[in-house]
Amino acid sequence: MDWHDIARLRSPDFTIVRRGYDKHEVDKFLEQLVDWLETDAAQDIGEVAVTRKLELVGKSTAHILLTAEQEAQELKRQSEEDCAELRAQAEADAQTLRANADDDARRAREEAKAEAAETIEEGLRRRGQIDHQIHELEDHRAAVLEDLGRLRAELSATIDAHPPRPSNNGEPDRNEPDAEPAQQS
Repeated sequence: MDWHDIARLRSPDFTIVRRGYDKHEVDKFLEQLVDWLETDAAQDIGEVAVTRKLELVGKSTAHILLTAEQEAQELKRQSEEDCAELRAQAEADAQTLRANADDDARRAREEAKAEAAETIEEGLRRRGQIDHQIHELEDHRAAVLEDLGRLRAELSATIDAHPPRPSNNGEPDRNEPDAEPAQQS
């Protein structure tokens, strides 16, 4: 009898005869049972107990692994949702920053253009003032040169109208205020 026969011990299958079970089968069964109990029963029962415990451990382990797999899938799903949410938030923040940077750049360009236009306008205004001053100075120079030419002509005419007086030795007297040497033109 081996440990597989333990199930047979729980429900022995004897032939039914007229007055109950077959005595010969019952005696044979009891003899086998006693032999088995005396020799292999402890080992077979231990193996069956170990096998049942291993089956229970296997079921428990399978349940733990299944639960762990489900938890891992849930964590993965939650992580993917969190990542998608973070990515969407980061993209929204990036778009906001880009929009703000574009607005700042546009304003800076407009301010720079306005400042450049003012600088150019101021430069043109100053150039106009300088050109006007140059024109006035040129006109003044021309008038001064004209006056100078007229004065020279008058001075020459005055000098020519008053000839120098001769001195004792025949040369003009240089000490006299009226005596000036004749200009060479």
